[in-house]
Amino acid sequence: MKAIIIEDEKPSARRLHRMLEALNITPEVMLHSVHESVEYLLNHPAPDLIFLDIQLSDGLSFEIFDQVDVSSAIIFTTAYDEYALKAFKLNSIDYL
Repeated sequence: MKAIIIEDEKPSARRLHRMLEALNITPEVMLHSVHESVEYLLNHPAPDLIFLDIQLSDGLSFEIFDQVDVSSAIIFTTAYDEYALKAFKLNSIDYL
């Protein structure tokens, strides 16, 4: 399974990476901003799964979908519950 992590808080990104590796899922890359994520998604094949924080260092992760057509399954990983409804309108399969 090809997975990526998009999370601007490095300790959270590392923790999620370790948790996924314990499940034998090795994330291909960890991205930390909307800009970086857009560039990656435009220039690489779509991953099977994206673990995605909502509030990134340069904006809300929803801005990624304004610039890239993302067909991957998405699991939102955030502390903000006010974005849950908007998240499920995308390809979201879970909201942690």
